[in-house]
Formats: sequence, structure tokens, C-alpha cells
Amino acid sequence: MWFKNARLFQLNEEFGLDAEALNEALKNDALKACAPMEMVSKGWVSPFGPDSEMFVWQSGDALLFCLGMEEKVLPAAVVNHQLNQRIESIKAETGNKPGRKQQTDMKQQLTMEMLPQAFVKPKQTFAYLDLKLGFLVVDSASQNAAEELVTHLRQTLGSFKVSAFGPSSAVATVMTHWVTHAKAEAGFELDTEIVLETLDDNKGVVRGRNIEHMDDQMQKHIDNGYLVTSLGLVFNERIDLVLGHDLGVKKIKFTDLVLDQMEETGMEDEFQIIDTKFTLFSLELRVLIESMFEIFKDAS
Repeated sequence: MWFKNARLFQLNEEFGLDAEALNEALKNDALKACAPMEMVSKGWVSPFGPDSEMFVWQSGDALLFCLGMEEKVLPAAVVNHQLNQRIESIKAETGNKPGRKQQTDMKQQLTMEMLPQAFVKPKQTFAYLDLKLGFLVVDSASQNAAEELVTHLRQTLGSFKVSAFGPSSAVATVMTHWVTHAKAEAGFELDTEIVLETLDDNKGVVRGRNIEHMDDQMQKHIDNGYLVTSLGLVFNERIDLVLGHDLGVKKIKFTDLVLDQMEETGMEDEFQIIDTKFTLFSLELRVLIESMFEIFKDAS
């Protein structure tokens, strides 16, 4: 079970449920099919698919689970087309075009009429609790989507106290120092992707890819007050990633050192494959997170 992203939330108190109790809680709030008049439905699903009732998978101090969502797809263009047809029909019959409030009411009515026939778009967001480090890790590039999972978990459990990490100029300053001196630290090496921003109202942005070294143009932007807010890195020659100044990790990809280790196991059973992948991923990411917070403990 590889995550492509890692949005981090720090637990504010010790997590009080074991795997069995958490499994029961999530099972009691399982995803239900989107009802005809519902726009969206959320609930927990098994990491092993719809035929499994195992909602939590434990590997050491890590608990894997998954939030499912079904969302109705009603393209705005389709709704507006139907609305315009009704407006023209009313105008032809009465000679008057409906007012703004009436059009709003008509659009809401159209939406309700079309909902039962709308396509349903499924979505899954995986996450796991690292009980040793005291973190929730969410596989989402979007902070908002990660927050949705946290909110639903809090609703399911009744209480779930965590702290998110927001953009930090101090983290950006550290990464800018790395780029300026062409050297990172604590097992990190610079890769070829970079984003520079001005953290003020001007919101200037400069993006670079396949940059092998600090060129004069990038240095000029830094001299003009730009900071590195997103940086491609390699960690311990085992993980390729892009680190943001909000401590969000994106584009996670294991190097051949890890992939070769995975291939050596020669597994065929689905449960064994997921268990081995998740175990390997959670352990590798634990080392990464520990290094991140050693570097950024005063900056975050």
C-alpha cells in the first residue's frame, strides 16, 4: 500500500482505541450508497475492497484505514442548458423573462429533479495512524481533502484531537538556505523541482523543473525576496519526494533500493501484498517524518 502523498496531523492526546475497537467504530459508520436525493455520501470502507469487513489493518504501531465517498456528478453546463430552455419556454408563454430569484429557485428545482439520474463518482482517501510517532498520515495532495477525513473521523469517534500544519516562512527559509548553499541535511539531497514564492500580498510565483543546480536566475529571485516553498528532494537514497513549506509531502516515490527489496519477497496473496507494502511504507515514512521534525522542530 503505497501513498503518493502524506498530509500530517499531530495527535494532541494518546489515541485510546486499539485496532479491534477502531475497526468496530468504522464498521458502524460504513459508507452507504448515495440515496436518490443525496448529493454526496461519506463513510468508511475496507482497504481490501467491498467484499471485506476488515476496516482497519494493523502493522506494528500503524493502523491503516480508508474513507469512501460517493458524489453525484451534475455538470453545471447540463443544468444551465436545461434552465435556459425553461426560461425561454416561460418567456414564450408569458412574454416575460423570469427574475433572478425565480431563476435561482428554478435552478434548485432542476437540480433536485436531475439528482436521481446523475452519475455517481466514487472516491477513496487512505490514511493511517502512526501510534509510535503520534501522527495521522493522510494520502492527499489537498489539505482540504485531508481535513475532510479528519472531520469525518472525529464525527465517527465522537472526539479526535489533532493539530494540522500550515504554511511556515521558517520552513521556507530553511529550504531556501539549502538551495542557496546547494546542500541539504539529515539524509536529504536536492532534486530537480523547485517553487519560489513571495510570502506577501504580491504573491509572486516562480516554478522550475529539471534544475540541476542553482542558476543565476534562481539566485536573483532569492535575492529579491523569494523563498523556496516547494522543493524536490531525495531522502536517504530511498524516497523521492516534494516537500512543501506546510510540511506536506507530495509525489512520494520509492527508489530502486526499496522496490528491489519489495520484489525479493515474491508474494502472491492479496492480504500479504497489502500488509508487506503498508509495513514497508509506514516504516520508511516514519524515518522520513522523524528527520523532518528534527530539522524543522523549531520552524514548524
